[in-house]
Amino acid sequence: MELLQLKYFREVAQCGKISTAAKKLYISAPGLSATIGRLEKELGTKLFTRTGNSITLSPEGEIFLRYVNQALTSLDAGKAELLSLSEKGRHHVRVAATTSNLWVGLLSAFSFEYPHITISNTSVKLKEIPEESIFPRFNFLLAEKDDLPRHSSNVFNSSILIKKDRPVLMVPNDHRLAGCEEIDLREISDENFLLPVADMSLHRTATELLDAAGVSKGNLYECSYMLRRQMVLEHRGIAFSTEYTSRSEDSSMRYVPVSYPESTLSHYIFWDAGHVLTEDENTFLNFAKEFFNT
Repeated sequence: MELLQLKYFREVAQCGKISTAAKKLYISAPGLSATIGRLEKELGTKLFTRTGNSITLSPEGEIFLRYVNQALTSLDAGKAELLSLSEKGRHHVRVAATTSNLWVGLLSAFSFEYPHITISNTSVKLKEIPEESIFPRFNFLLAEKDDLPRHSSNVFNSSILIKKDRPVLMVPNDHRLAGCEEIDLREISDENFLLPVADMSLHRTATELLDAAGVSKGNLYECSYMLRRQMVLEHRGIAFSTEYTSRSEDSSMRYVPVSYPESTLSHYIFWDAGHVLTEDENTFLNFAKEFFNT
């Protein structure tokens, strides 16, 4: 049994499709299927039940996945501990974020104010933050409360609320909605909505709002953050952003608050409840508090 097999197995279990997992792993679907087949042969049991183009974990696969998650998490923790040892004597803070755009200003300002403390920032998807794997790989997680697993343990009990925000719609200056003070999503259900890619924090928020407003799924399209601006300017749809992050966007757009459904975005900084913060980590935390209070 090889480590790569375990990683491939976990990815297939998460995706539910060989083809989707293969694309994410940058390998061929037949090659991935063969790897899973060899693993099943070695274990002497079927790990998946195949139905058409989709596959689901068998009862044996569910059992095995628990142990695979434990093993890979332990390896990640070991890697993080070795990294921490190598960082001793250096000033370094490691940060993960689900809402990267919100935190750009904070991280840039911190680096300017404390140039002797290096800071690494990693954007993470929602499925990448099960409670057992974020810490100790990172010192902090920057996220909304609803981004966390629904049944989080005490590992996320240490947190501070940094910023309250609200969703806005991003439209071109010459769009029919540009002159609105606020927007009721029920009244614009015929628009095409450009959503962030799935499993991103803003995607979750946007789909919850659109579902509550009864917007047809036929009007929803996914695109990358880099692509959305061009698509909005070309009148191919309107996109979601947040009131805070829209302040740094360009003037060719208008950012109109969403009045219905009502929604408040609460952004937090989380850290491991069992970890005593270092001097550098406390410096970052205190700086973040002041940054958003000014």
